Amino acid sequence: MTEERMAAVYPLRRVDRSKYSDPEMPEFPGAVFLNHMGIKTATLGAVAGCLVLAPLSWMRGGRKDALIKTVMPRVAGKLLVGGYFTGVAAGYAMAVADKGPNPKAGWTNESVDDRAYRLVNNKICQDMNNCAGAGAVAGYMTASSGLFGPMAVGVAGGTLAYFFSHKAVPKLRTEVWPRVKPQLSEALTSMGVDANSLTTGGTASGKKK
Repeated sequence: MTEERMAAVYPLRRVDRSKYSDPEMPEFPGAVFLNHMGIKTATLGAVAGCLVLAPLSWMRGGRKDALIKTVMPRVAGKLLVGGYFTGVAAGYAMAVADKGPNPKAGWTNESVDDRAYRLVNNKICQDMNNCAGAGAVAGYMTASSGLFGPMAVGVAGGTLAYFFSHKAVPKLRTEVWPRVKPQLSEALTSMGVDANSLTTGGTASGKKK
């Protein structure tokens, strides 16, 4: 049984096309799953390295080196690389131990195929990976030296940008702004300012379209 579970997540196992009609089914489901595990832990390592461990290392070192230019790349780079391989190993370990988020599904070829298919069609997951990837490229292109360190800082920046643009901004627009706008509008009106200019989209009342 252990061999069968490991074979299911084997990255070079090709999908059996006779079982699926959707062309979006990944050619190598095991590789998609393991790569997802690696990217997830690498991203977590890069973010934790930049926001938590690098500042701690910087303060313990007497703040001698530049935090963003030197310490962050050094710490986050190691966690980026180590995190990726740790995630891949964790994926294998889950299959060997027959553990996972959905124990009933098990670790058969079909269940791994299903996991891989859902991953490549998960818009949130893909958008987050794209932002992290764009950040990695930007970090590498703008760095004067090094490879994984600048990429790790870029990954952290891209991931934080994703959460800010996809989570924080919509929440501010739909939840915070409607509560603040009436109070701000009233205050501006009392100062003689046209409160109709405070719009979050569309055309302000009284203005020509």
